[in-house]
Amino acid sequence: YNKDSKESEINRNSKLDACVLGDIHFGHEDKEVVNNTIKALDKLVPKHVVLHDVFDGYSISHHTMNDPFEQYRKEVNGTNSLKKEINYMVKELKKFKKFDNVVIVRSNHDDFLDRWLKNGDWKKQPTAKNSLEYMEYSQILLKQYSGKSEVKGVIPEIINNEYPKFITLGRSDSYIVNGWELAQHGDVGSNGSRGSLQQFRKLNVKIIVAHYHAPGRKDGALSVGTSTKLRVGYNVGASGWLQSHVFIYPNGKAQHINFIKGEFTTFNIT
Repeated sequence: YNKDSKESEINRNSKLDACVLGDIHFGHEDKEVVNNTIKALDKLVPKHVVLHDVFDGYSISHHTMNDPFEQYRKEVNGTNSLKKEINYMVKELKKFKKFDNVVIVRSNHDDFLDRWLKNGDWKKQPTAKNSLEYMEYSQILLKQYSGKSEVKGVIPEIINNEYPKFITLGRSDSYIVNGWELAQHGDVGSNGSRGSLQQFRKLNVKIIVAHYHAPGRKDGALSVGTSTKLRVGYNVGASGWLQSHVFIYPNGKAQHINFIKGEFTTFNIT
């Protein structure tokens, strides 16, 4: 919009500075949404692709560890294998290998694995099938804690072992693209408090977070939605979840891309 001539102009964007995807949660992802996203990114060629919650942690989730009925469901369905869940995540991440800068934001579901290692006892797990993984991944944490750098956790280590060019971030890292801070997941706010768009809008930098599974905007604070199916078992009752990403263009504008029945449409631009 030109305020002098009072005329508006629509420009077609053919390039992206960055794409921030809605939380993926491999194992619960909506394959149609992910595949259609990849097709769109193949055409727009983003310089940066930012991913949140690539690991779900359903196999070892602390939310269901003491629920014998849910453990039985996992055993029957074969979804209590940590190795199987990790291998699937690593395999599916290959879809993003074609892009230049793939950024994995440290997310709360990554913490599920670290929490299981710290608080669990492999001898008392409901199933013994994850015992070898318990030992293997405990060594990763021990090595990280013995070093001088920030402890990123097990998931970043697993990802970088397979994809060394992927950029895995720690909780206190910064990753700014065209004026937008992209390194925060959204669950943790300032000084370790609980994160929210209301809080993030007060920062002195524009920011795009995830975690809430619903797109949102409060001034310069934006949140993506989810890339999962809209029902994954724990979001019972009324739900505000929406499959949604954010695109950042070379002019610094950020646009929500919402998926309705697998097809995407556009929303506001900031």
